[in-house]
Amino acid sequence: MTRIDGSLARRLDFGEITTTLGCVRGVRAGLRLAGRADRLTGPDKYKVLDLRRRQAQIKARRALDLL
Repeated sequence: MTRIDGSLARRLDFGEITTTLGCVRGVRAGLRLAGRADRLTGPDKYKVLDLRRRQAQIKARRALDLL
């Protein structure tokens, strides 16, 4: 009978690549969060949000009319 390995965890081997990044102000320098590309900023932010809200309401009304 053949043994089945059901483990989803696998070991990844990247060779001998190691990094020596020190801590800068308590945060590791190599790990940074990327900013969201779709983030709304600027003076037109609320206009865009209002437009999206209105479009969502129109889509919801149309979907309810189909039912």
